[in-house]
Amino acid sequence: MDEKNVDSQDSQRVAAWRVALKKFSSQWFLIPQGTGILAVILHNLHYQFRGLNHISQIFWVITIATLASFLVIYLLRVVFFPRHVAHEISQNSMETACLSSISIAFTTIYIMIVLNLLPWGRGWGMAAYVMYWVNVVMAATACIGIPYVFTKLEGPGIDEISPAVFLPLIAALTLAAGGGVTCQYGQLGANLQVPVIILSYLFVGMALPLSVAFDGMFLVRLFAKAVPRQQKVYQLMIVCGPPGQASFALQMLGTCVKSGAFATYDTSSFIGPSSASAIGTTSQVLGLVYWGYATFWWAFASIAVLHDTISSPKTVLRWDQSLTAWSLVFPWGVYTNAAVQLGVTLNSRAFWVWQTILALLLVIIWLGNAFATIVGLGTGAVIGLNKGWAGHYHTSNAEEEKQQQQYRDQDGQRESDGWQQENGIAERIATSGRGEAGVFRM
Repeated sequence: MDEKNVDSQDSQRVAAWRVALKKFSSQWFLIPQGTGILAVILHNLHYQFRGLNHISQIFWVITIATLASFLVIYLLRVVFFPRHVAHEISQNSMETACLSSISIAFTTIYIMIVLNLLPWGRGWGMAAYVMYWVNVVMAATACIGIPYVFTKLEGPGIDEISPAVFLPLIAALTLAAGGGVTCQYGQLGANLQVPVIILSYLFVGMALPLSVAFDGMFLVRLFAKAVPRQQKVYQLMIVCGPPGQASFALQMLGTCVKSGAFATYDTSSFIGPSSASAIGTTSQVLGLVYWGYATFWWAFASIAVLHDTISSPKTVLRWDQSLTAWSLVFPWGVYTNAAVQLGVTLNSRAFWVWQTILALLLVIIWLGNAFATIVGLGTGAVIGLNKGWAGHYHTSNAEEEKQQQQYRDQDGQRESDGWQQENGIAERIATSGRGEAGVFRM
């Protein structure tokens, strides 16, 4: 009896929904991001059948519904557990990186607006144009701000770099791709198209060289045999995302330039009819080159996933236990979407067949993920409810105090590290100054 009283004093009953809300991570935004790119692919496939466009629109609706729902839930998490969310964002690279998926999913939504709603009126093209400029802020924040958080607050070191660091760069490249689609199909005038085209190229320049640099650092880890294991192996496919999306973006922007936007605008020797053909063709050639680069990472990641699946299927195929397998969908999708556009650019039957195979496999992967996630939600496993939704959950006062103390210790440690680093720099400067003075006297 006394022991029961002690337990009741030292612990507090917690509702299952609060436990689930606290563990609702930004990885959930991988779902609308992957669903959105699947909707775009099914709309643009060369080989169409009756009803495929309606299926594409269903995926589009799912994208809007999931993105809106997850945003509300995540904001509730911020309201109920602000300290915990701040801690996760500052310490967990996957939590931070997946915030980029909000911008990425948003891009796929207005791409589908351009592809589907223009017959209802040119105003939808202007709506997508406005959404593009709203997304500029989100993509720029993700591409610049999140890597800064990686280096300033988290600072895991090269040995801890994960494929998640590529997600902010994919957000910038996806914005560029969305700009190309909006200009090509949005029925906008040249005076509206050209600023979008120029800015989209700038975002390609912002993200693509950095992704190549990250590739080099990540290859160092792979050569050191630091290949992700178990379910984290799915994250390897993320590395395919930047070159795949860059390929599509460069092709679309090149098409926009050649279709007359630059020639009509005609304000300088760079933006004019004399340069339009050269710039457009060069952009499309680079799109082909980067699709080849993406092919390497797509094949490498596919082999790694297949290898681990054969080696330990029970461990790798627990898709109802986490959301990691959703890392496969969007990178695979942008690689496929670039192949779809290459089929248009090159008028190639080989790309028509290959894009169809990739799209079929992507649909299977999406359906497998969706089924497993629904099962995981039903059991509670995917949301951290190891006892199910009907289970009893308690939080210990001692554990709560320990967690709060951990937050305070980490804040203090960051301040201490900064103080020590400043002192170290000052000491090196002073030592250097003494050395230089000695040399001068000699």
